[in-house]
Amino acid sequence: MLVPNPQPAFSKESSTDACELPETASPTVTIFALPKPFGEKTDLIQRNAIQSWANLKPDVEVLLLGDEAGIKETAAELGVRHASGLRCNEYGTPLLDSAFQLAHQESTTDYLAYCNCDVILTNDFLTSIHQLATETHFCQFVAFGQRTDLNVDHAIDFNHSVQVERLLNDCHNLGIRSSNACKEYFIFNRQLYQDIPPFAVGRGNWDNWIIHSAKQNKIPVVNMSKTVTAIHQSHDYSHASLNRWECYVSGAEAKENRRLGGGSHIISGSTATWKMTPDGLKKELPKLINLGFWADVPRFARLVFDLLVR
Repeated sequence: MLVPNPQPAFSKESSTDACELPETASPTVTIFALPKPFGEKTDLIQRNAIQSWANLKPDVEVLLLGDEAGIKETAAELGVRHASGLRCNEYGTPLLDSAFQLAHQESTTDYLAYCNCDVILTNDFLTSIHQLATETHFCQFVAFGQRTDLNVDHAIDFNHSVQVERLLNDCHNLGIRSSNACKEYFIFNRQLYQDIPPFAVGRGNWDNWIIHSAKQNKIPVVNMSKTVTAIHQSHDYSHASLNRWECYVSGAEAKENRRLGGGSHIISGSTATWKMTPDGLKKELPKLINLGFWADVPRFARLVFDLLVR
């Protein structure tokens, strides 16, 4: 059974039709995330990610959510914001509706961006948001993009241009592009996702619902893969009590997420209606004649294989 009103996340007051741009300064975005406890092997990865976001100031605000060990202290150390009071389910897993509510309450920026705390973002992330904000095709959007998996075994100083350039070169030469099904970040207008189902974070199916529900509500969905470099720092899953297949597919929380979202929505939840390119925004072609869709099929097959064997 679905929760009542399964797509309650969108403001009905705003139109997605072409609109006049507000006469304001550059748009700002709040990146919010739910870090794992600090003091474990994830410290290096999480610090790299958070510091990469903080380096995008002043147009980016960073907000860390949760009361796990070391989150508040690390936020203060790295000069970013922290909010407590994140609700969890009976398994101790943070709930997405609570995270999104806190992000809305604690921010005033034009845009919000949920991002996993192992993903490094650089200047092209902010540039792409600015580019989207100046488009007159629509007033609202939801954006996501592919990640590139890369082994990063050292701390990076994002104020040091040589280190950042070396990281980007390694990403280009050694990184492995993942499937569109692996959605590490979502960017959206703050009017959106103000009231969503209580999905378990870090479990399967909720990320597909984010995209699928946008389409159902006729919100433009933009694939940013061609303009945003999202570096996913490779790691093991020893921190999780479940294996990856249980986390994302067969476990009780993944199944509950699927119930709350009205299904898995694997294809609908991993495909866009628009794409951002270096030449600007373009409409996506239908799946059957979309070369990008078919190019992603082998990546998706590899993802399924990895979930089954790891």
